[in-house]
Amino acid sequence: MSLLIPDMTDPAPIAHQWLQDFTVAVADSDVKAFTQLFLPDGWLRDFLVFTWDIRSLEGLEKIDAYLANTLATAQIRDVKLSNSQHLAPAVEPMFLMGGAPAVEFGITFECKNGHGRALVRLAQGAAEGEWRALTLLTEIADLRGHEEMETMPLRDDLTGQPGRVMQKEVEEYIHEVETKPYVLIVGAGQTGLLVAARFKQMNIPTLVIERSKRVGESWRKRYPSLTLHTIKRHHTMLYQPYPDNWPEFTPRDKIADWLEIYPKTQDLVVWTDSEFIGQPLYDKFTAQWDITISRAGTLVRLAPAHIVLATGTIAEPHIPNLPGRERFAGRVMHSHAFPGGAAFAGLRAVVVGAGNSSIDICQDLHLKGAASVTMVQRSATCVVARETVAAGQRAEYPPGVPLEVCDFRWASWPFGLQKRLGIANEKMFWEMESELHDKLRKGGVKLTMGPENEGLYLLVIGRGGGFWLDKGGADLIADGKIKVKQGVEPKHFTEDGLMMSDGTELSADVVIFATGYHGMRDANAALFGQEVIGQTDEMYGIDEEGEINGSYRPCGYPGLWVASGAFSISRTMSKPLAIQIKAIQQGLLKHDGSREGAVSSTA
Repeated sequence: MSLLIPDMTDPAPIAHQWLQDFTVAVADSDVKAFTQLFLPDGWLRDFLVFTWDIRSLEGLEKIDAYLANTLATAQIRDVKLSNSQHLAPAVEPMFLMGGAPAVEFGITFECKNGHGRALVRLAQGAAEGEWRALTLLTEIADLRGHEEMETMPLRDDLTGQPGRVMQKEVEEYIHEVETKPYVLIVGAGQTGLLVAARFKQMNIPTLVIERSKRVGESWRKRYPSLTLHTIKRHHTMLYQPYPDNWPEFTPRDKIADWLEIYPKTQDLVVWTDSEFIGQPLYDKFTAQWDITISRAGTLVRLAPAHIVLATGTIAEPHIPNLPGRERFAGRVMHSHAFPGGAAFAGLRAVVVGAGNSSIDICQDLHLKGAASVTMVQRSATCVVARETVAAGQRAEYPPGVPLEVCDFRWASWPFGLQKRLGIANEKMFWEMESELHDKLRKGGVKLTMGPENEGLYLLVIGRGGGFWLDKGGADLIADGKIKVKQGVEPKHFTEDGLMMSDGTELSADVVIFATGYHGMRDANAALFGQEVIGQTDEMYGIDEEGEINGSYRPCGYPGLWVASGAFSISRTMSKPLAIQIKAIQQGLLKHDGSREGAVSSTA
């Protein structure tokens, strides 16, 4: 579905007028004037400019309350239009608002704690010719005097000779990181590596530990047919785009191999085959952790100031504890251990669950010659065509526009606003997928747009489950090649399969539970103990303001941070996380681990 850019006058005067009013409001510390720059239902999303936190505020009352004691102390000055050609004033149609025109532009400014930038999205107000902010994203782009480096420090800054690597300096750098890391990142998946790369460019000595023997193993261990459902620009790593001939949807093993290459090309210090021995202990007087790590069997004791948990939003597989498993003559496994459909050619397969993993496995089983494939859908699922999502991502991440700019523009849409727009456009989403949904209903699939009809993306961010992106599964379901048993639960095993809650029996030679995983917080309680984890916030999902729970911001315990989410979120949010930790390192910020306890040391 395409929308034409509305025919209207030059957006530059509209942007300049709003910017003039903004400049006067911040110069005068006039909260009322600042607030009146927004639509009544406008949003302010703030990354560290007004407080040392990440916040989303909806509506004039909340924005006013947020700025009451923070606008003056932020000391915003030197406000200018961004000099980036990609952030110049432009008219963009807002698809989720019926194609209504928006004037979008970037600005830069100085503030108390660093160099700031903002993305403004103006929409027309009630009065003719009145343009006010629907969204305003403000963020500290860099700490003053501690800016992110544009080149690799090992290749330029340490040697003073661009393009040349001095082995001595490299060895000294690695030794410093391995013996005196300021930050320890747990987990060398995409999030851990993205955060480590960002920290390195901000001159934060960072060591990454990974319990597997190879980087990328968490991907290699998943089912063979797994392919990322997002386009390659959306799941690109920082500083290192994929080759031009890279497939648009990256297969499991290619992403695993790319992650294994990444630490080498980015000069990251990563220990594989490494994990904690005993529980880390935090000393609040020295502001350091006391940890012992087994590195390939050798014990190493370290004292980092910060630990970042990048262990993924999922932990151990969840398998329902059904009675009678010992009676079942066939094989039972979780989806994470599924070896591929070829192993079950000619056999009867039952897959419990109806998310992405389930449909991928069902398709693979059918393709590789299973005698029958039955999906057990216990509750309704949000199903959207993969191409629908890909089309939206291509529009948000077009070629020729720097990835950093695309991330910046996307971050300017608060999750809470996206949720409201998703609910408001429920009917449109159903209509867009009507052909796909007709096929699924024919096969017995029950559909939903989420508990509040918020749509797929907010299910991904908020729940991490309850959806799938379809790439041919609906056709197989409509044709009866994948059968669906809907609205029932498996109760116990029988000798020949599963007894269901409606009294029917599903015959099977293999039962695969695509039933998700336990939460990240549960897994880390085993690492740190309940005394520590019990003080932390939730580690994923959306909070009451529409921000990600406990991630990339104080999580409730000093010196402990959480990094989670998809590639695009990790790329974007690694910067505010790096700025907070850099500010603490430089003595600019003190905090006790709570969101309320972060204060400027120079206040």
